[in-house]
Amino acid sequence: MRDDDNSDACDETPRAEDKCYTRGRLRDEFRLKPAPGAEPVRWYKNGYGGKYGVYRLADCVPMQAKRPQTEKQQQASARLGLQARMKSQRGRSARLAHLWLIQEPLFLDTETTGLDAGAQALEIGLVNALGEKIFETRLKPTVSIDPAAAAVHGISDDELLRAPSWPDIAPQLQHHIGWRPLVIFNADFDTRILKQTAAAHNAPASWLDTLTVYCAMRLAAGHYGPTNRYGTISLSDAVSQAGLSWTGEAHSAVTDAVMTAQVVNNIAGYWHELQCEMNDDAGSEPA
Repeated sequence: MRDDDNSDACDETPRAEDKCYTRGRLRDEFRLKPAPGAEPVRWYKNGYGGKYGVYRLADCVPMQAKRPQTEKQQQASARLGLQARMKSQRGRSARLAHLWLIQEPLFLDTETTGLDAGAQALEIGLVNALGEKIFETRLKPTVSIDPAAAAVHGISDDELLRAPSWPDIAPQLQHHIGWRPLVIFNADFDTRILKQTAAAHNAPASWLDTLTVYCAMRLAAGHYGPTNRYGTISLSDAVSQAGLSWTGEAHSAVTDAVMTAQVVNNIAGYWHELQCEMNDDAGSEPA
C-alpha cells in the first residue's frame, strides 16, 4: 500500500471530520494538509519497508492557494517554455529541416527491383522543395523484378523493355542535381540502390559519392517519433503525422519525392512558428 492509496484508514469513522486520510489523499482530493503540530492517528507500513500516517480531517487546514503569477512571471514562464521547445528533439529537427531548405535542395526517390545487394533502380523521380518535377525516368534493369517489389509499385518487367538503361540517363541525372543537396527518405537505401545500378552496368559512379545527401526518414523520426521497432518511421506514417494528403499515386518515384518535400516543409514550419513566438516575445518586452 502506498502513501497515496487508501482513503479511509481509520476503523471507526462516525463523523465526517473524524475520517482519516493519507497526506496524498488530503492534498489531491481535499486541498488540505495536517495542521502544524497535528500527529497521525495511526501509522501503517508500506510495501517498501517504510511507513506512513493517516490524519483526521478535523486536524487539517486548507492548503495555501497559489498566488496568481504577475505579468512579468507569466512572460518568464512562457519564455522558458519556448526555449525548452526549441531545444527539444522536435525543435532541433525542425531547425534542421529549416537549414536544409535554405540550401535549395532537391528531393529524390527511387522504385527498385527489390531490396537485396543485387537490386537496381527502375524508376527515379526528382523534385524541388515546391514539389515541382525536375526529372523523371524509368530504367531497364539487368535483373528481374522481385514479385514482392512488383506488388508494391506495380511495375512489371514487360513495361521496362523499351526503357533507357542507367548509362543513358546518368549524365542527365547528374546534370539536374548539379551542386544542390539531395533529401531522400531513407537515404542509405536509395544511395545504395543507385550505386548498385551503376555497378551493374559497369558505369562510373564516383560522382554519387560527392553528393551532399540528407535523410528525411531520420529527420521525421526525430520530429514525429519513431513508429516501428527499428526506431524509424515510414513515409506513409510521416505523411499521416504531418496531417498531409497524398498527391498522386503512392509508390511512384515522383509522388514519393513530392511527399518527402511536403513532410520536410511541414517539419520546418514548426521552426518558423517558434521563431514567430520568439519575435513576439521580444516585441512585448519593455524598452
